[in-house]
Amino acid sequence: MRIGLIGSGGREHAMAKALRRQLERDTLFVYASHHNPGIDHLADETLVGSLADASAIVEFFSAHQVDFVAVGPEVPLMAGAVDALRAAGVPTVGANQAQAQIESDKHFMRRLLAKVVPWGSPDWQLVHSRKEAEEFIKKVGEVAVKPTGLTGGKGVQVMGTQLLTVGDALDYIDEWLAQDSAVLLEERLVGEEFSRMVFASDEVLAPVSVAQDFKYAYEEDRGLMTGGMGAYTMADGSMPFLTEENLEQADKLMAQVIHALGEESGAPYRGVLYGQFMVTARGIRVIEFNARLGDPEAINVMTLLEGDPAQVFFDIARGQLDTANVHFAKSASLTKYIVPAEYPEQSIKGRKFAFDTAKVEAAGFQVIFASVQAASGDLWETLGSRTLAVVGLGEHPGRLCESMEALLAELQPDTLRHRADIGSRELIEQKTARMAALRRGEQG
Repeated sequence: MRIGLIGSGGREHAMAKALRRQLERDTLFVYASHHNPGIDHLADETLVGSLADASAIVEFFSAHQVDFVAVGPEVPLMAGAVDALRAAGVPTVGANQAQAQIESDKHFMRRLLAKVVPWGSPDWQLVHSRKEAEEFIKKVGEVAVKPTGLTGGKGVQVMGTQLLTVGDALDYIDEWLAQDSAVLLEERLVGEEFSRMVFASDEVLAPVSVAQDFKYAYEEDRGLMTGGMGAYTMADGSMPFLTEENLEQADKLMAQVIHALGEESGAPYRGVLYGQFMVTARGIRVIEFNARLGDPEAINVMTLLEGDPAQVFFDIARGQLDTANVHFAKSASLTKYIVPAEYPEQSIKGRKFAFDTAKVEAAGFQVIFASVQAASGDLWETLGSRTLAVVGLGEHPGRLCESMEALLAELQPDTLRHRADIGSRELIEQKTARMAALRRGEQG
């Protein structure tokens, strides 16, 4: 099979590892924004270019006569690369441009939910002035401030966390009003976040293991939002703070949204839909959607995906997904991103460091390369953002966390850091107890 892949981050390295599982059978052709050493090792050819250049993307994959293309990041989806590839006769795993608005336009997403599943949203309002914002805050209390477009996971700020006063919130809202003329405000939800993704192909849906992502830069959810510092999954595919009813609600909502996106766009949804949810004492609510695999959760999911991932993706691209062929390991998983010490406040490029990938693999973990390139000798060099990730499978995230922390204490250079608390047994127990208390009406 001749496989096409778009992207060059950690998510795409994890995808490449899964898609190239049949090394002798398949070939891999990659269109990327930069060279990723992990992907380059697996690819037969890589072309570096603009991820927004749909014409160049079509030309590259058509020239290599690929059987299908899998899209990793959001930029090609927004740029219409999927539409162009399908028009050229190339089956593609990814949302078309109209469907990708579910991610690129938060107001579009809220309006769609209001029409299809109104119970799935918190109270929200698109505001165009400081006065409107002040009135909404008086009405609902603390809010999340969300720029309407793409911000790489770093634009959202929440009252009570980053925004400590109403004045802080209004000043931050003013910044975005000056840039975009409108900003989305949403009632602050109290509960536990979780990520649910589905493989979708002509309304045939295959849910993947539930993950919990950690957006904040530092332990105990302190600091600014990031693209995601890591994630864990449990061996049963759910979370200890979720009920069966919660998960059924999430899956029903995802199915209704995928159906609505198909109707709105006039084309079946063939790709991945990522739902970020909050479970509250009143049930689940949608925080946001991505029209692609989430990152870092994609690293967990692709590592857990068993069998023949290339065949699964080929079937999704052609509208022929058979859920009987989609299997995930009955294991827990843990991913932790290692980032420059200054991230996300500063983008640090060109920092050289040593990291013994052989020792990581010898300890039973895998290294996923992201914003990094090979430097001279045995050194690596940062490219500015999340540098690389370590991922592992096991019986429980807590046990994986203990082993991973011992390993990183030995290998991680002083100029890089990670979140030590992701996946810890103590943290998972705290979250489970906090959610039980919320359901009893003891908090929030």
